[in-house]
Amino acid sequence: MKTLLIAAAAALLLSACPIGNIRTYDAFLGKDKTMPCILKYELEDNRLMRVIYDEDVTLTDIEFNGMKLRYSMQGTVFSIPLPEKLQRGESAVLSITAEDGSGNTARTSFRVIGKNTEIPPALINELSIKGTAESPDRIEILFLGSGSAAGMVVSDGLADEANHCVILPDITVKKGDTVVIYWDRDAESLEPILSGGRTGHIINGGSDTTLSGTNGAVLLYDESGGSIIDGIIYTTGESELADGYGNNRTKHAAEELRRLGLWSGDPVSSVLVTASRVIARLPGGQDTDSAADFFITEPRKYTIGRTNEYFPYTE
Repeated sequence: MKTLLIAAAAALLLSACPIGNIRTYDAFLGKDKTMPCILKYELEDNRLMRVIYDEDVTLTDIEFNGMKLRYSMQGTVFSIPLPEKLQRGESAVLSITAEDGSGNTARTSFRVIGKNTEIPPALINELSIKGTAESPDRIEILFLGSGSAAGMVVSDGLADEANHCVILPDITVKKGDTVVIYWDRDAESLEPILSGGRTGHIINGGSDTTLSGTNGAVLLYDESGGSIIDGIIYTTGESELADGYGNNRTKHAAEELRRLGLWSGDPVSSVLVTASRVIARLPGGQDTDSAADFFITEPRKYTIGRTNEYFPYTE
């Protein structure tokens, strides 16, 4: 009976699933039976694939778009040179087979997309947040330098809480150019707006819902899963919910912007905003990361797609 109990206990140990980072070993042979696991991977400068495993491994097979790469690599951290530099937006598949010291192997494939290495500095420049059919919700992004907008992201909240986000297409811009996003309605025309030697590019955002016309946030990221470049918080200041922000999505966005040093002071007041009166940044791209950078325009005096002018609404 004692022998049977010992055998049953050993069988239970061998069949149990590993917890956290604990590895499973054969109780009699002392052999690791867990496959190698990738902890992190990222594309660097569109030329190198950086891969980190949870243990020392040998890369026994590497393929790039089905073409075998003749590399012999051992270790935990790898920088795998690609046979050609990926262009921004270009998609490729990298497949890797890794083997650990116990002979366990794991085959992993990644779809990698060429990053935009020419992201220009940019600001959220104008917001129409109480749209109608005649004057829809729009967001204008102002570029402070030359580059490409490819892959930049505009969202109505933090990445994991946003109702919608828009990934900007590969548009070549110069200082003073803008991109205008028609958030939830298609623009009547996608023809660029030319104003004072600057270009206002028009795109459709494709959202199923409108922007919040009372309490909300708009954030600009350098890329999907990347860093916040700029943000704006707006509220009526009348809500008792979420510490006065009206909802947790707006509150959390405000907290993150403040943590990053991208906002200080009170939110922009949206009390006076209507379909014809929008939130606009002061001309020249003033940026103190505060409500002082913005004003509410006079009715129909907004300049979305064109160079900002100062026509403030007063009661």
